[in-house]
Amino acid sequence: ALIAAALQRQIEVSALQADLNSLQARPGLRCKPASLASSIEVSQAAAGLDLLFAPLSDYAAEALPPICAALIDGALRAEVPRLFLLGHWQWLVAPRDAGEEQLGAGLERSLTVSGLDWTLVEVPSLPAGLRIDDFSRAGDVAEVEAARVFACAEALLDEVRLGLHKRQCLRLAP
Repeated sequence: ALIAAALQRQIEVSALQADLNSLQARPGLRCKPASLASSIEVSQAAAGLDLLFAPLSDYAAEALPPICAALIDGALRAEVPRLFLLGHWQWLVAPRDAGEEQLGAGLERSLTVSGLDWTLVEVPSLPAGLRIDDFSRAGDVAEVEAARVFACAEALLDEVRLGLHKRQCLRLAP
């Protein structure tokens, strides 16, 4: 949804992908090879970008520290001033145990000392199987869900344009 919304606004998009063939080619979209496990790969792929959006909702809280560290370090190396971490951050607000509390404290410390303008974005749950082209249609129930998700993506792009919610957690709710 975020890629579709950016392309609709004629914003050039560079997607960092492990598999360069995972996205269909289209005007305004470039794919760059990168693994979220390596800050060097992130920095090489992110060089020259103004901001990074990192969709992390598919990762468990325990898997996030090395990924977030690679994103933070990669953004710093590439001098990308703005970092958006998109995911499910309930465990930061209400940790279920001491392990989650420790993970949250570590993430907060890493983000704070980085000097980046970061935003944690609590994203709504996404319907499975949506593709970029699904966001240009309107009509039945599946497309209503796509429209709901697309509205959240547009709100996030507005956040970028307005420069709001830096160093904060933002919850997108349709």
